[in-house]
This record gives sequence, C-alpha cells and structure tokens, in this order.
Amino acid sequence: MLFPDIAAVLFDLDGTLIDSAPDLGAAADQMRLARGLPSLPLDLYRPMAGAGARGMLGIAFGIGVDDPGYDAMREEFFTNYAACMTQNTVAFDGVQELIAQIEQRQLRWGVVTNKSSRFTDPLTRAMPLFAGAGAIVSGDTTPHAKPHPAPLP
Repeated sequence: MLFPDIAAVLFDLDGTLIDSAPDLGAAADQMRLARGLPSLPLDLYRPMAGAGARGMLGIAFGIGVDDPGYDAMREEFFTNYAACMTQNTVAFDGVQELIAQIEQRQLRWGVVTNKSSRFTDPLTRAMPLFAGAGAIVSGDTTPHAKPHPAPLP
C-alpha cells in the first residue's frame, strides 16, 4: 500500500467530489431573471462554486458581503438553492471509482465542507455516493470553518 499509515480520507465537497456549479448558478441566475436581467452562462458561475452564496452573488450582481442588501439577497439565494440543489448536481467523473477504491481498501472516508448543514445534509442524503461516508462535517457544525483544523473529526 502506498500510504500504510492512513486511517481515513477526508474530502471537500463542492468542486472536489461534486459538480454543484449548475445548481448554484441556477439559483443566482433565477434572481437575475426575476429582476429583468439577462441570464449568465454557467461558465461565469463555475469558477466561484466553492465560494457559495458569496461567489454566486458576486458573479450575478457584482456585490460583496459589505454591500447594503447583501444579507437579504443571500437569503433569497439560499431559498432558490434549496429548491434546486439536487436537480443538476452530480459527482465528478472518476469520483465513484475513487470512493470504491477507498472502500475496497477498507479505509474510512468522509467530507468536511464549509457548506451549511441545511444544504449539506439533504444534498448528501440525495446522492447514493455518500452512503458509505463515515463522517460529513458541515461548516456550521463546528466552532470554526475550514481551513481551521477544528472541523476535522
């Protein structure tokens, strides 16, 4: 075995195991359309998928967390995302095989993400890929978000 001392493997979620950019982008784009603005292509949203609402709203509206009204827009984004988060999110090519290899070697594995549990839990329950995960740690389930080491189980 290449790394004989490894007891477990922990992964990030968005942009690592799953391609959630289509649903994240759709949630932000829905907000644009509701305001009479044209749709933006997924290619603009994709690079910011790992930044969640902050990234999506930055692309869609050019705003940041310090902008007035950001909190209300973030909540609207969250509502939209909750409604569509399992429609087009898929595991990246090769991830199923990677997880199968990890499990075949009887290694434990899990996820540590900054995504809120209100999204992580239903999303991972909806995807059979995560049935064998030994731990799924969300950004709001520990006192510190990544990259702080506290979220590590």
